[in-house]
Amino acid sequence: LGYQRQLDSRTLFYADLVHTRSYHLLRLRNLNAPAPYAVNPGNVVVRTAAEADATRPVAPVAGGARNIVMTESGGHAEYYAALVNLVRERQAGDPFAYRLSYTLSRLMNDTEDINFRAMDANDFAAEWGPSINDRTHVLSGILYYTPAPRLMVSLATLLQSGQPINRIPDARLYGTTDLNGDGRSFGDAYVGNSDRQPGEERNSDRLPWSSTFDLGIQYGLPFAGRTIELRADIFNLFDAQNLSGYSNNATQSNQVQVGPADSGVLVRRNAGAPRQFQFGLRVVF
Repeated sequence: LGYQRQLDSRTLFYADLVHTRSYHLLRLRNLNAPAPYAVNPGNVVVRTAAEADATRPVAPVAGGARNIVMTESGGHAEYYAALVNLVRERQAGDPFAYRLSYTLSRLMNDTEDINFRAMDANDFAAEWGPSINDRTHVLSGILYYTPAPRLMVSLATLLQSGQPINRIPDARLYGTTDLNGDGRSFGDAYVGNSDRQPGEERNSDRLPWSSTFDLGIQYGLPFAGRTIELRADIFNLFDAQNLSGYSNNATQSNQVQVGPADSGVLVRRNAGAPRQFQFGLRVVF
């Protein structure tokens, strides 16, 4: 669903509403999963692996299989978004031009990828929550300013609300991160299918906002009938330490944190690129 309006000869406003639903997404189901095990946040009692094994449909035996895992296509996802754009085109004689975009969105699912498993006893209904790639607010913009002939200054920005955090149990308190005894622990935490901190749902916390500003200055110098373009760029102008809003290694993601959301604990394992400089020269024929 879209709306568009020409505000003046150079300025265009348009907005869109988007909704998509995805079905038959892949995930893993354990055909020999232990019985469900509820953990009381006020009185955490860890179920041992032996106690969990005793509840499996087929009891493990020496030389046999404990888990019998299959891939199924039962997952689904829903995406809602409102997109607003304001564009002022570049034109000779006008020193300003810009493009501003804002997106308000929500991405929910009950599987993240082909290796996703429910935390407890194939209970995928309990996994419905924000995707690890969900960003509620995204604001991007670029401004062009031409203060003098052949001189152009550009400023680009990208602001994003924080990505979800999956909170896992503190092994120092409980002796393990595997509270229900099914054998899975920290290594599965990135996609959200390890045991979670009691009382926390999948991806129930958020990282801080990320903010990036990039500045570019370009000057065209006439030379021998041609133009030499001199350019300087500063990326991440304010040297912000962004803990979210960028692609990262799953094993070093800040989206895995220990303890409850209200603990305030936030271990910084990775960050976006710091301030960087780039200089260039180009001959335009």
